[in-house]
Amino acid sequence: MPLRKKLFRTMLEKKAQFFSAWLLIVISSVVFYSFTAAGANLIDNLHLFYQENKVEDAQFITQEPLSDIDKMEEKTGTEIEERYVSDVPYESDVTLRVLDAAEDVNLYSIVEGDRLSSDQDILVDKGFAGAHELSIGENVQLNGKTFHVSGFMAIPDYIYPLKEESGFLKNPNAFGVAVVNQDVLENWEGHLVYYSVRFSGESRDELKSLLNQSNQIIKWTDKKDNNRISFIKGDIAGVKKMGEFLPIGILLISMVIILILLWRLMKKEYVQIGTLYALGYRKGEIIRHYLSYAGLLAVSGSLIGTLLGWALLHPLLSTFATYYNLPVLEVNPHWSYLLISLLLPLVLFIPLTYYLVKRILKIPPVSLIKGGELKVRVGRLERLFKLKKLPFKRKFVIREMVRNLPRILFLLTGVVFATVLLLFGFVTKNSMEYLVTDNFQQVYNYEYSYLFNAPQTSPPESGQIGSTAPFTINVDKDEEIATITGLKPKNSAIQLKDSKGNQLDFTSVIMNKSLSDKMGIEEGDSIEVTNELSGRSFDITVDHIAESYLGNMIYMPLKEFNHLNGYPDGSYTEVYSNKELTLPKENVLATTKSSDTISGFKEMIKPLNYGVAAIAFIAAVIAVIIIYILVSLLIEENSFKISLMKVIGYREKSIMKMMIGYNRWFIILGFLIGIPVTLLSISSFMNSITAEMNVTIPVQLDWMSVLICFVIMMASYYVSLWLNHRKLKEISMTEAINRSTE
Repeated sequence: MPLRKKLFRTMLEKKAQFFSAWLLIVISSVVFYSFTAAGANLIDNLHLFYQENKVEDAQFITQEPLSDIDKMEEKTGTEIEERYVSDVPYESDVTLRVLDAAEDVNLYSIVEGDRLSSDQDILVDKGFAGAHELSIGENVQLNGKTFHVSGFMAIPDYIYPLKEESGFLKNPNAFGVAVVNQDVLENWEGHLVYYSVRFSGESRDELKSLLNQSNQIIKWTDKKDNNRISFIKGDIAGVKKMGEFLPIGILLISMVIILILLWRLMKKEYVQIGTLYALGYRKGEIIRHYLSYAGLLAVSGSLIGTLLGWALLHPLLSTFATYYNLPVLEVNPHWSYLLISLLLPLVLFIPLTYYLVKRILKIPPVSLIKGGELKVRVGRLERLFKLKKLPFKRKFVIREMVRNLPRILFLLTGVVFATVLLLFGFVTKNSMEYLVTDNFQQVYNYEYSYLFNAPQTSPPESGQIGSTAPFTINVDKDEEIATITGLKPKNSAIQLKDSKGNQLDFTSVIMNKSLSDKMGIEEGDSIEVTNELSGRSFDITVDHIAESYLGNMIYMPLKEFNHLNGYPDGSYTEVYSNKELTLPKENVLATTKSSDTISGFKEMIKPLNYGVAAIAFIAAVIAVIIIYILVSLLIEENSFKISLMKVIGYREKSIMKMMIGYNRWFIILGFLIGIPVTLLSISSFMNSITAEMNVTIPVQLDWMSVLICFVIMMASYYVSLWLNHRKLKEISMTEAINRSTE
C-alpha cells in the first residue's frame, strides 16, 4: 500500500512529464486503430460491394453492335451486359454521364433515397449531387426531359467517378454519373453502346478471339487498367499503411521517453530503494512498483486511445466513403487491430522497463543507501578536446554535450521523426502539384483530345493527329498494360524531355518514366508487345526514357505504328487540338479536356491543405512533447549546478544558454537529417501504393515547404523552452548551499 501511494504521488509531482509521455501513447493508439480499422473496413466493404454488385472484369466497344449475346455467353462461359451511355450537358462546362440501370453486371446500390420506379426517375452519384446542391426529390432537366431525383447511388465501375478510365483526378464540379432505366436511353439520339463482361477461367482470350472473327474490337479495358475501379485500392492501401507504421514510430519515441523518465527517477531514488531493501521489501516488490509506472501509462493510454480511435472510426469511414462514392455496407471492429492497439504499448514497454529496473537493482543495497557511489568519468571523447585553454562557458557547453551523448542522440532521433511527420503532408502536396501543374502541363500542350471509333484517313479541320491502342508488354514473365501512341515526328501537342532536359522528337521509340520504373526497362532494351484489340504481336526497342509520370505510355513514329499494326498508311485514330472541333458524333468514341484534369486537381488540393495542416499540428505537438520532456529532465538533473551558478552570479538567461541553448543546433541537425530520410521513406511509400496503378508520383519538396517546416520546428523548440522556464526559475540558490553542507 505505501508503494502504491508513492506511485501516484510521484506521478503527480512529475505530472507534466508523465502526462506528455501518456499523451503520445494515446495519439499512437488513436492513429493506429482508427486508420488500420478504417482501411480494413474500406477494403472489406469494397470487396463486398464488388462481389454483391457484380463488378465487371473488362469493358469493350466493337465496330458493330453484337447481334447474339446469349450464344456468345454460352460459347465462352462469360456474362456480358449491353450498356447504354450518353454524356449530357448539365451546366456550362459540366457533364453528367447518364447510364442505363444494368441487370447482370455493374449493379447499382442505393446510398440514400429510393430505387428507380419509373422512366421519370433518376439516381445521381452523391459527390456530384453535393457539388451542385442537388437534393432528393428535386427535378432536373436533361436532354429536354424532366427527371425526378429519387436518390443517390453508387455503381462499381464508377466507384471513383472519372470521365476517362485512364484519368486520375475526379472533379465532381465538372463531371458526374447518373442512372436511369434502359428504355430512356434507347430513345435518346447520340447514345453510345458498350459492353461490360465478367469472365470465368480462361474465357477472356477466347472472347476476344471470337469477337475479332466476326467483328472488330475498337476499345478494350480490363478492370485492373480502369482507374475508376482500381485507383481506390491504392488509396486505401496508403491509409492502412500510414495507420500501421506511423503509430509504431510514436510508440517507440514514447517508450524511450518513459525509460528515460524511470532511469532518472530511479537514479534520484537510490537512497530510497536501498532503504526499502533495509526495511525488508523484496526485490520482486520493488520491481513491480517501478514496472507499475510503465504499465499504468501503457494500459490507460492504449485504452483511452483505442476508445477514441473507435469513436473516430465511423466519421473517418463516412469521410472516405463519401469521397469514393462507396456505400458502407457493414462496419467490423476488426478485433485483431483492436487487441494490438490495446496490448502493443504494454508488450513494448514492460520487457524493457523490467530490464532497466533489474539492471539498477544489481547495485548492492549498501551502495544504494550511499547514493550509488556514482562518479563522473571523463570519457575518451572528452579527452580529445583540448579544453584547458577555452573560456569557461564554451568549456562547460562542450562537457555537457559529450557527457550526455545518449540524450542528444535521442533528441536527434525524436526531431528526425517529427520532421518526417511534419514534411509528409508538404511532400505529398508538392509532389501532386509537380505531377499536375508542372509535368502534366509541360507534356500535354493541347486542350481537346478526340478519339475515333475507327481509323480516319481524311485530314481533320484543325489540330494534330496520332494513333493509339492498348498493348500488353511482357518482360521476364512480368505483364503490364500500356498505351502505345504513334505521332508524326514534328508533333508539338505532346512534348517530352529526357532526364537531362533535352527535347525528344517522335522519330524514335520513347517510353515514359512511370512504365520504365514499373517494368525495370532501360534505354536500348527490346520488348515484346501485343495489341489488345487485334492480338497482333511485335518487338520494339526503347530508344529514350521520358520524364513523364502519368499512365503507362510509349510513343513511336506514326508511320511505323500503322505499319506494325496493319493500319492504313496515313490513318489516325486521335486528334489533339487547342480549340473545340465540330466532328460527327457517330465517329467520336471519347472526348477529353486537359483543363478538367487541372480543375480536378484544384478541387483535390482543398481538402489536402487541411490534411497538411492537421499533420503539421500533430508533428509540432510531438516535437514540443519530446523537447519539453528532455529539457525538463535536463533541468532537474542539473538543479544543483543551476543553483550553484545562481549563487556565483550568473543570470537565468546565461544559465539557460549554457545548459540548454546548445540543443538548438541538434534541433537544426535533426531537421536537416530528417529531409533526406523523409524523401527516401515517402518515395518508398508512394511506390508501394502506386504499384498497381498506371501512374508514378515523383517525390518533390520545394524550398518554401522546407522553410515553413523549419519555422514550425524551431517554434516548437522555443515553446518547449518557454514551458520549462518556470521550472528553471523555481530552482533557488539555497539548494546548492543546503546540499554542500550535507
